[in-house]
Amino acid sequence: MQYIDETPDIETRIELIKTLNSVFAGKIYVEIERARLIKKLAKIKEEQGLIAEAADLMQEIAVETFGAMAKTEKIAFILEQVRLCLDRQDYVRAQILSRKISPRVFDADLSKEKKKKKK
Repeated sequence: MQYIDETPDIETRIELIKTLNSVFAGKIYVEIERARLIKKLAKIKEEQGLIAEAADLMQEIAVETFGAMAKTEKIAFILEQVRLCLDRQDYVRAQILSRKISPRVFDADLSKEKKKKKK
């Protein structure tokens, strides 16, 4: 990932990410890295003003099926998908994606923070 950030210009970076994405496609042992690459590419597309394209890229990846990915990273990825759908004004898809996250997850995070404050 550090080599991607060191590319000289944005066009080279986009081509490198697309090439790596095509190599990683269908390989289970690099699914997390592929998801991170897609997230970087979607961020670049969003900065360029291509919100619909960024949302489509993010929705290609179904992170809820990734067993090796940390739960917090999965939640952050899904929330990013929801945000892009809302930016695109695709409210139906945003609601479908939001149901993939249990509200209890946020309650659990709050209870952990309260325990830390008590100590």
